[in-house]
Amino acid sequence: MFFSKAKQELDPPPVQERRRSIRHATVMQIAKIRLGACREELCLLRDVSPEGVKAEIYVTVDVGMPIEIELRTGHVIGGRIAWAEDKMIGVAFDEPMPMSAMLAHCSFDDRLGKLRPPRLVVSMHAMLKVGHQEKAVRIGNISQAGLQIDAPEPFHANSACTIALPGLAPRAATIRWCREGQAGLMLAQSFDYAEFAAWRAVVAA
Repeated sequence: MFFSKAKQELDPPPVQERRRSIRHATVMQIAKIRLGACREELCLLRDVSPEGVKAEIYVTVDVGMPIEIELRTGHVIGGRIAWAEDKMIGVAFDEPMPMSAMLAHCSFDDRLGKLRPPRLVVSMHAMLKVGHQEKAVRIGNISQAGLQIDAPEPFHANSACTIALPGLAPRAATIRWCREGQAGLMLAQSFDYAEFAAWRAVVAA
């Protein structure tokens, strides 16, 4: 199967095994992966089947490492790294999963009215500029479309701002909400996966 790098036998496998091994679909969907208890990153799913996935990642992993994959549907799947080659990995699930059904339903963000990009829990600092005021803020989570920051002082919703993330030039954003000491920012221009992956590969190293 695509998530296994073992060489195929010369004799064809039984019909039942062949049917199981080809029951997969090629997708290009971003998901979240958890590496251990405290680290989250993104991956790009390329092939899926009930037994595992092939995905593109930008961080180094070890064969045999336990991993969790969280789909945009909110489903969380456990497995282990079966192989790793360049930026590609194969993940073998702990048990067969109904991937087609899981990927058929997407979770929507009621505020944005569109697919919610996966959010990564992080702890990093950035520089926020609102009007003529500039201050250091802590980021609690981030996605390709926006981020959540600590906001000890309240901000006005729908205020224009810029946010300078570590290693990146300032990016235009809008403060969408502010409550209970936190604020949510929507980036004027979302990261594409390649740009986000290249940035995370540096800051997460």
